[in-house]
Amino acid sequence: MSIKYEILKRGAKLIGIKKRSQKPVSEIIEIKKKENAKIAVPDIKDENIASEVIGVMGFKVLRLKHKKKTEKANLFIIGGGMVSAPKPMSIRKALRICKETGIDLYIPYYPLCTDYPVSKAYEMIYETYKKMLEEYEPENISLLGTSSGGNLALGLIAYMNDIQSPLPRPRYILAISPGTCPSNEEEKKRMRELDEKDVAISAKYMITAEEIMRHGEEVPDYMIRLQNGDFTGCPQTDFIYGTEEVLYAVAPSFRKAMEKYHVNARFFEGERMFHCYPVFPICKEAKEGWDLMVKLLKENG
Repeated sequence: MSIKYEILKRGAKLIGIKKRSQKPVSEIIEIKKKENAKIAVPDIKDENIASEVIGVMGFKVLRLKHKKKTEKANLFIIGGGMVSAPKPMSIRKALRICKETGIDLYIPYYPLCTDYPVSKAYEMIYETYKKMLEEYEPENISLLGTSSGGNLALGLIAYMNDIQSPLPRPRYILAISPGTCPSNEEEKKRMRELDEKDVAISAKYMITAEEIMRHGEEVPDYMIRLQNGDFTGCPQTDFIYGTEEVLYAVAPSFRKAMEKYHVNARFFEGERMFHCYPVFPICKEAKEGWDLMVKLLKENG
């Protein structure tokens, strides 16, 4: 591994990124509410990309469209533990993805579990996808999700099956470190084993995140433990994990789920890499992850 990568890992430990996820649920929600109140949809100015904010269910969706028309679009669902809104830095990366892939992007500011159960986010993502179908053919629509956004991207299929949606499925899904709670003791054990290596997320948080995602209400089990979802009719799906992240513990269960529902799925593993490393291209190894992500979207999106 590069020296820069090792320095980044040590730096993450020193500033205590992981400890923030180990606070009591009520404290996490209060902190995130204050942080989210300061976040606004940034004004994007680019000579080749037009930006527009549209409304879906009373929530905002930032749309990045190439001024030179393209037939392809991607629903990019940015993660944040279901408690954080997309930050301006994430939107700058989205703009870069838009330009490097040549694909239009829809970025939802979906309802968070600081105020709603996770089912509200699923409903809004579904309605956003429905909105995209008004302008793009389903075979030209892909989904990209990071962390909890990966849960929502892949989970859209389970949700569509749950509500028996007649809508056509998208062409492709790329789920980067999809955030999901453990469903059995084996997954919990693997999470604890990876906990010492993970510099961003604690096993404790993923085991207790269910309380945050439910927000005091009953929700379908697959929204909490997506590996148990119904993926009938799921399109080509790719997963990217770092092997030193807690969520990698659920990868074997997703493999079994994809096999069960006959999904054409591939799993890409960044050796010794951290959570969602492709979208943090700040060292050689992570830049390789970024290039892989862009390549997969261009080839399959």
